[in-house]
Amino acid sequence: MISTKELGPRLGTPAANFCVLNHENHVTTLDDLMGERGLVLGFTSDIWEPASIRRVLWFQRHDVQFARMNVKLALVVCNEPHTLYGYSVASVEPVNFPLLADVRRDIHGAFNMEGYAGLVVIDRSYTMRDKWIMPAERVWPKPGELIQTLEAL
Repeated sequence: MISTKELGPRLGTPAANFCVLNHENHVTTLDDLMGERGLVLGFTSDIWEPASIRRVLWFQRHDVQFARMNVKLALVVCNEPHTLYGYSVASVEPVNFPLLADVRRDIHGAFNMEGYAGLVVIDRSYTMRDKWIMPAERVWPKPGELIQTLEAL
C-alpha cells in the first residue's frame, strides 16, 4: 500500500480562525476578511521574492473582478507588518486587499500550508471548499478555473 500525504488544508473542514496584523498594522480576523460569497486566501513566503511579487501583482490585476462577485481576497505573507506596508507604498498599483503578517507562520501552520504557496477558497459558512498548491514557476491557477469554483459557492 502506498502512503500519501495530503498537501494543504483538508477540504470540507472548517477554516481555522486567526487574529493577525495586516500591512496597515490593523488587527484582522477571518471574520473581517469574509466577503458576502466567500474568501480567497492566498499563501506565499517573503513579499520581496520574485514569485511572491508575481502573486501580489496577479491579485492586484484581478481584485476588481472578484469584488464584483462579492468575494474578498487576502494574502498571508511571512513578513512583519512594516515590511508589508513598505511593499504596499512602493507598489505602482494600489494594494486593495489585506497583506497579512504571518511572521511566526502560525496561519500557514493552521492551514497546513507551511512551505507551500497556494490558494484556499473559503465559503460563507467558513468551510474550505477548494485549494491549489502552486510550484514556484506558477503564479496562481487560471482566473477562469478559480471563477468557476467561486460561482459554485
